[in-house]
Amino acid sequence: MDYLLMGLAVCVIIALIAWYIKYFNRKNQKTSRQKVMQPVKCPLCDSNLYVGENIISKVYRPMNVPDQLMIVMGCPHCYPRCEPGVKRICPVCHKEVAQDQSLTARLFNKALGKKHVHVVGCSNCHRPRAD
Repeated sequence: MDYLLMGLAVCVIIALIAWYIKYFNRKNQKTSRQKVMQPVKCPLCDSNLYVGENIISKVYRPMNVPDQLMIVMGCPHCYPRCEPGVKRICPVCHKEVAQDQSLTARLFNKALGKKHVHVVGCSNCHRPRAD
């Protein structure tokens, strides 16, 4: 009789441990599936960027000046191809920007803290001086 009670107690303990592991694995999977958002938005399509997603851009030299020219092509949601329902809109003239066009911006390198980007316009509303 003692062996029967000990066997039953071992089975109950194993069942509780299995339930505990299964419950916490399911809880961790739900939280790991959700992507973490950054407080950054794409200036072209206004999409929220997830951690690890970057804005695709070109910064022109020299690197040691406080003000640089920058060309912004877009984010992974709108460049090289737009996702369904995403529109590329210029934040200056509020017109639609084509896939082969980009934004012109100024990148301000601060000595301390983050860099600052000021969008000047798109390929339509802000033409380079050389043209």
